Amino acid sequence: MDPAGLLHGDVLANVLGRLMPRSLAACRSVCKAWCNVVDAHGLLRKDLLPLSLAGIFVVYGFVDDMHLPPAFLSRPSFVGKIQGNLGYLDDVHDSWSHMTGHCNGLLLLWGGVANPATRQWVSLPHPDWIGIKGFVERDWLAFDPTVSPHFEVFSMQCVSRRYENQAELVPANPNSEWPPSPYIISAFSSETWRWEQRSFVREGTAPRSIDPKLLPLMKDVSSHDAVYWRGRLYVYNIFFIIRLDLEDNKYRVIQLPPTINEAPEDILPHLGKSEKGVYYGFTHSNWCNFQVWFLNESIDHTEWMLKLEIDLKPLLENFPWEHSHGSWFVQGVRDYDDETLDEEIAFFSNYITSILGFHPYKEIIFLRTSHMRAIAYHLSSSKVEDLGCLPLAGDDSIKASFVYTPCWMENCLIANTEL
Repeated sequence: MDPAGLLHGDVLANVLGRLMPRSLAACRSVCKAWCNVVDAHGLLRKDLLPLSLAGIFVVYGFVDDMHLPPAFLSRPSFVGKIQGNLGYLDDVHDSWSHMTGHCNGLLLLWGGVANPATRQWVSLPHPDWIGIKGFVERDWLAFDPTVSPHFEVFSMQCVSRRYENQAELVPANPNSEWPPSPYIISAFSSETWRWEQRSFVREGTAPRSIDPKLLPLMKDVSSHDAVYWRGRLYVYNIFFIIRLDLEDNKYRVIQLPPTINEAPEDILPHLGKSEKGVYYGFTHSNWCNFQVWFLNESIDHTEWMLKLEIDLKPLLENFPWEHSHGSWFVQGVRDYDDETLDEEIAFFSNYITSILGFHPYKEIIFLRTSHMRAIAYHLSSSKVEDLGCLPLAGDDSIKASFVYTPCWMENCLIANTEL
């Protein structure tokens, strides 16, 4: 006899309602009776989970000696539902405009985590950072509300290219292997609400040696260069990707796909998550061509597969741009007026300046052009959509971008303050 079958429907619903969505969905498939209980009590609220794309947060640096707040380029269906301007944090978090990451509906800020969908926030305790010359500290967010309401933040030492004398790079021999094994990382859990040291043991082949002569030519690691996918955190680290298995406390070094024979400082990489898993794309400074690679993973084999290589110059030169319009809407920093914009774009050709991100559920890549347009390129059909004009001009004005999927579950943050 099935013991659960003896429970009254309301009692069984109370028991099942304590499960996380992924486990609840599995229980729904056990038998027809359980399925009826879950559906009748509305336990599986998929509408609360981050399953749809709301828009793209665009983070700016200093413009005219002012640090500008992020802008939110949102889809029409989310206008009014998501407040892209995080100004409501002005009185409670003085660094909200320094957005450094996003994972399944939560935004990582300097010293805190916020949920724009529910307008909740938390401040995080400061980790005990250990400054190491030649390295820079970066934080990454890991969160999956279908598995747990708790999030984690990982603070890692990453190689930096900012030091002129790379001979002083630690470890003492700059050509030694890095990262080491075990790899010690500071990790914060919202469940325990404290930072702890976690040790990750390397599996697979050792990483390539660090050549200090190449460091000044490479792009520094930024906090947005990471992907969280099925319990693993993938972190871009200049020469390779570090894959952290958060359940087994192991890490693997994954070499980057080959690039066109260009100067490394001209490569503009982007690591992201899309329909099938982890994707890596890169474009070149002042070029119209870009490549997209997919990371094909199995139990004992990992390889990059080229998804797309294309030159968009013919399309960008002939595309019927409408500079004052677009299917998406911008919240936050206001755009130039039409006359100023036309003057700006009259002096240079149109090319790809950066990758804004990947669509999390479809094979679509979002690109930014020198005409200050955001476009969506469909990898399978080669369809191109003009999403609209991004605020401000200049390649240096935009520092980062985050493709945002809202999470409406209010228990994702144990908030100090609900606004």
